[in-house]
Amino acid sequence: MGARFAEYREAVGLPPEIGLHRLRHSYVTHLIEGGYDPLFVQYQVGHSYASTTALYTSVSSDFRNRVLRQALGRTISRALNRPGQGGKP
Repeated sequence: MGARFAEYREAVGLPPEIGLHRLRHSYVTHLIEGGYDPLFVQYQVGHSYASTTALYTSVSSDFRNRVLRQALGRTISRALNRPGQGGKP
């Protein structure tokens, strides 16, 4: 299968660094960035452990920033809404 992929890759002018395994990494990353459940992604690629799937994921800095902002927003919102903490009772 690798030889056939190499033929197609060369035919369309893609660089030799792009292989099937790199496409697998891209697939995992795109699913995660697309909002798919990490457990679904893990099963989709046949990994036994979430840590293995995490190694395949190379999300963009925009995605990391968005997720971080969302988490911080939820944390701040919860902190401000605690009874006795200056927020709503």
